[in-house]
Amino acid sequence: MDEVRTRRCNTVQILLEGYGSLSVSQLLQPMSPDFTHQVLPESLGMVPRNKESFAQHAAGIFSIFDEFRMVPKSVVDGGPGGMVVVHALMQGMLKGGGGEWLNECVMMIMLSADGNQVTRVTEFVDSAKALEMARKHAPDDFGCKYKGSDPPHKREEGMETPNSKSMTLLFGLGFVQVVVVIFMLYLAQGVVF
Repeated sequence: MDEVRTRRCNTVQILLEGYGSLSVSQLLQPMSPDFTHQVLPESLGMVPRNKESFAQHAAGIFSIFDEFRMVPKSVVDGGPGGMVVVHALMQGMLKGGGGEWLNECVMMIMLSADGNQVTRVTEFVDSAKALEMARKHAPDDFGCKYKGSDPPHKREEGMETPNSKSMTLLFGLGFVQVVVVIFMLYLAQGVVF
């Protein structure tokens, strides 16, 4: 393996170990001064972060875990000038008896030309788990637009909610029963009348 590729692999490993350290300073160690972080899908409403705002976000997330690890399931290195893509299992234990946290992500990691620094991480997360984190566990500054009781299926004009679907179903069943009774009465005209 050539020297730059070795540095790239080491830098990615240091980044992943930084997540597992639950130490913001260790996590930030391989990041360039102009580092940026973006969580996808964009529908989560999580704004891109610079190094400073990412550090604040990481501190909030780290504060809810007793332990945490990023376990790579696969790693693809695009080579110098390209990105490293990591498919990882995020595994941790939540504080306060919150239980085990399991999630998957795909991290697209851009490195400096020499492979020594992380310049950008674009992290594609399981949106259902991200919403669960936002609603149940995350600190107030988590950054997801659906934090708390504001569900992503919030009713808009003309949109059905789970409750309106139930009412529509009940109405439909009642209507079908009336039609069936009328039809049966029609068929039984000669017998009943």
